[in-house]
Amino acid sequence: MKTLFKDIIRNITGIFKHECCYKRSDLVRSNIITQNAFRGDFGNKGMRKKLLVSFSGGETSAFMSQWLWKHKQDEYEMIFVFANTGQENEETLRFVNHCSKHFDFPVVWVEAKVFHNERKATGFTIVDFMSASRDGEPFEDMITKYGIPNQAMPHCTRELKLSPIKAYAKSIGWEDYFTAIGIRVDEIDRMNAKAKENRLIYPLISMLQQTRPMINFFWKNMPFRLDLKGYQGNCITCWKKSDNKLYTIAKENEKQFVFFGKMEARYGNFIPESRVKLIEGRGEELTKNITFFRKNRSAIDIVRESRSYNGTIVNDSDIMPQEDLFSSESCDVYSACGD
Repeated sequence: MKTLFKDIIRNITGIFKHECCYKRSDLVRSNIITQNAFRGDFGNKGMRKKLLVSFSGGETSAFMSQWLWKHKQDEYEMIFVFANTGQENEETLRFVNHCSKHFDFPVVWVEAKVFHNERKATGFTIVDFMSASRDGEPFEDMITKYGIPNQAMPHCTRELKLSPIKAYAKSIGWEDYFTAIGIRVDEIDRMNAKAKENRLIYPLISMLQQTRPMINFFWKNMPFRLDLKGYQGNCITCWKKSDNKLYTIAKENEKQFVFFGKMEARYGNFIPESRVKLIEGRGEELTKNITFFRKNRSAIDIVRESRSYNGTIVNDSDIMPQEDLFSSESCDVYSACGD
């Protein structure tokens, strides 16, 4: 799988270097993706397969969702699920709601339900646009059991998104289903190496090859789009963001870091037993004062460092075809998150 990814990325890089624009026909002619690669055609031919569409709340994911709903209902029985962490931008919540209404596909909103004092996987609670948490309630509840997530213990996506989504699917009797992930052909290195094993499909790679500029062009011609700059996506101050992005967010509004600062003050010395065993198993030193950000930095540290930052960030939501873009950052379920 890794060799395939490297070959694909090498071919894409060649196209981006020698072509003046992104064309789906270029990708197909260059045999970057074979017609059936990662499509999910692993059986059940002649009947509709079950497809859980993971709607992350971003424009790429939204494009994938509306395209699948429009073109693939004959092939798949679909459910669309959005997992709210309680730390999403308000613009993201409005965008998810607007997409559902405009494109007429139903979205199930779920939030994590943590079971305390039980050895039980995280479940889900059904919410909607109006009742969705906006003050980090699911996020804090997750921390009270699993501790503060960070680069060493990146459990937030698992507990706040993946587990609730899987629990919801199980609750409606879905067991044998595929999951559609909104990863584009220009970020193919984020594909899960166990895609086939986990029954994952990547429609914007295998069915309709799309790049970020192509997605931007689509939304530019729509009556609405996600009212966020590219670096503002995902959880408001996601620790996976690069320092430059975090500094820019802090310079725009330092209050964005208040929630993470509160969590560090309340739970920085809380280390759950499962975390202790993992750290000791790695032979690492057990230290308290747990923080979110890389290099053991706190929310206060990021804000302080941002005050001397004078760099600039490209708003990748403005990049259109014929412009180069090869960066990505997201917390889609089953994806390789990071910078």
